[in-house]
Amino acid sequence: MAARKTKRRIARPTVRGWVTGAAGVLGVTIAYGLQNRELLVLALLALALCLSAWIYVQFRPLAYRVDRTFTPPLIEAGGITTVELEIANLSNYRSPSAHWRDTWPWRPFVTVPLELGMLEARGIRHTSRGSAVRLGYALRPDRRGLFEVGPVIIDFADPFGLVAGAVVAEGTGELTVTPRIEELPEGAVTIAADDGATRMRQRRSWGGEDDLMTREYRDGDPMRRVHWRASAHHGELMVRQEEQRSHAEAHIVLETLRHGYRDARGLSTVDEVESESFEWAIEFCASLSVYLAERGFVVQVNETGARQLRDVEEIDGYLRSLAAIQLSARQAENFSLVPQSARAGRSQGSVFAILSATDTAIVDQLRHQRSSFDLAVAFLVDPWTSTLTEPLQNAGWVCVAVHPDDSAADAWLSLSSELEAARAQG
Repeated sequence: MAARKTKRRIARPTVRGWVTGAAGVLGVTIAYGLQNRELLVLALLALALCLSAWIYVQFRPLAYRVDRTFTPPLIEAGGITTVELEIANLSNYRSPSAHWRDTWPWRPFVTVPLELGMLEARGIRHTSRGSAVRLGYALRPDRRGLFEVGPVIIDFADPFGLVAGAVVAEGTGELTVTPRIEELPEGAVTIAADDGATRMRQRRSWGGEDDLMTREYRDGDPMRRVHWRASAHHGELMVRQEEQRSHAEAHIVLETLRHGYRDARGLSTVDEVESESFEWAIEFCASLSVYLAERGFVVQVNETGARQLRDVEEIDGYLRSLAAIQLSARQAENFSLVPQSARAGRSQGSVFAILSATDTAIVDQLRHQRSSFDLAVAFLVDPWTSTLTEPLQNAGWVCVAVHPDDSAADAWLSLSSELEAARAQG
């Protein structure tokens, strides 16, 4: 983004300026007392020099243009982007030697001052050569969000160093910082990306009268779909498959209501998050949705609060919306995991819920719609999960307790352990 005007000029005496001004006032006082004309002249010259320096700094024609770009323009929290600046002198006069600082909205809020040499005049009567300079620095934001970086502050002084000035070159650039996307362990949890080669069998093969489609049992298949006679016939576990899907679906439920996180402070600042549990949920949602999408799943993210996220298929837009998402006070209208257009008896694939202190109404919806999914997993963010575990497990959900300090990979491995324990229990 470019700034066509330079605004908000500040002029203030330096230490040298204060000393010179104080010496001038003191000299005038002493000169009048001693009737010393030479001392009076020197004192007045000191004061005139201070006044001239202030006028020079306050009214010197200055005009800068600042163009700012980010490489890359989209980064994860904790990543590094290079901020490239082009500072150009738009004045018809040569700019003074100065120092520049760029600003951003988190601590320490500003770069260290760096030297900005004199820039040649630019205008009809002047060549543009030497009127602009390219600068850059590395920036590492630790938090997700949409941040305004800038404006640039240019510090300069009069030739005698009596008065320092600063001008603000208006104009900012927006930096998009997405949640950290952690790579989940490959193979830790097996979820079928499609139905693959399906074994078609006729019921008449074992005395039935209706056509039946079966396939081999896979990790995560509910035991209610095991077809025992087909299993006995093939010597391995076989499950019923009412229809062949061309792709697999995965749903993610993300708790976004403010009252769904008891550690929510009600106020978020750039340096302090509103809820550590919510930030963990956002990062895990980002990691999980990218993991599933890369493996061919059609991923749908359902928010418990008012909708803020873009479709996962639009990956850049989706990540930008994850960068900007906030806790909501308004509940989603007609929250449901199963669309009204869904055919009865058709599996909706897998569902992963990321919850904390979720209210009873939403938990009841999750319980009642469990039967529509092959695999249902709830990641419950500590320490407020105990009231959710029992009703969800009783409805057939696999519950995984996690803590905001856990990594996404650890949570995914915990799911693997829970699935193995569930299979061992039958």
